[in-house]
Amino acid sequence: MTEDRLSPPVENPIELDRYALSTVVYAERSNGKILLLQRAEGTAMAGLYFPPGGIVDPGETPWVGAARELHEETGLILAGPLSMVGCYPMFVYGQHFLQLSFRGPVTGEVSTSNEHTAHRWVDPADLAQLLAPEGIETLAEGDDRVASLLGNIAEDLDRYLALITASA
Repeated sequence: MTEDRLSPPVENPIELDRYALSTVVYAERSNGKILLLQRAEGTAMAGLYFPPGGIVDPGETPWVGAARELHEETGLILAGPLSMVGCYPMFVYGQHFLQLSFRGPVTGEVSTSNEHTAHRWVDPADLAQLLAPEGIETLAEGDDRVASLLGNIAEDLDRYLALITASA
């Protein structure tokens, strides 16, 4: 009998939470602005603006999934490598996700998918002001789960801002 080198017997196995893997991309223009897409009706957080992204398909690496989702949702092409920014849990569509965030330079013109109704190029510092505690409270409209998600996004944006400041 051949031993399974990747799954040896475990005396006290623990039950782990299961997460689907999702990505977002801080798509950067040369002027320092990042792209936000307005979520369409019928989607999670409809009406709000978020960076492009989506679910990583089985067999894809997170980097490949992030680049694919960016292109599918915006038509944009990466003009350089993706760099990982952060990671946070989120609960949407009745499922737990682990959201990986990336940053990368892009070229091309935006053509939004049916998942979005509009787009904006914004200064990331302006977005950080919107996601200050008072802004999160307003956007969450009393929903603690939404407030938690927006708080995680705000922390992720802080990591992004620290990275772009350090590389400037």
